[in-house]
Amino acid sequence: MAISPTPTGPGIVVHSTSGGAKPRPVSVRYMGFRCTNQGREYTLRVDGEGDPRMFVLVIPHVAFTEKQARFQDAPDVCFAKLQRELAIDSLLVPGPPQVLTPADLAEYREMQAKRSPERKRRRPPVPSQ
Repeated sequence: MAISPTPTGPGIVVHSTSGGAKPRPVSVRYMGFRCTNQGREYTLRVDGEGDPRMFVLVIPHVAFTEKQARFQDAPDVCFAKLQRELAIDSLLVPGPPQVLTPADLAEYREMQAKRSPERKRRRPPVPSQ
């Protein structure tokens, strides 16, 4: 039976199968972060097929000090990275903490720039008098 992941929106990947019962949708949930010597570790939980899986992604401290990543974007950066990995392999097994690279961070920034160019040009509404 072939399984192919299909992105359906933030946090959801649905697996389509050829015939048979439909598998349960996979959801990714942010569980929090902690500071370590290596950087900030972000924990994400994947629920769906089988037991829940916990993934830990690390953004090195230097990425924040060199402005490659912003604290407020960090959970979304990790979420996007894990979503890309799950799209490639929906049965991905958690391993040791995965350290995000400058290339991962640049890819996220490019994705964000393409996603919302109108937000940068949008001006706040002027209050009517």
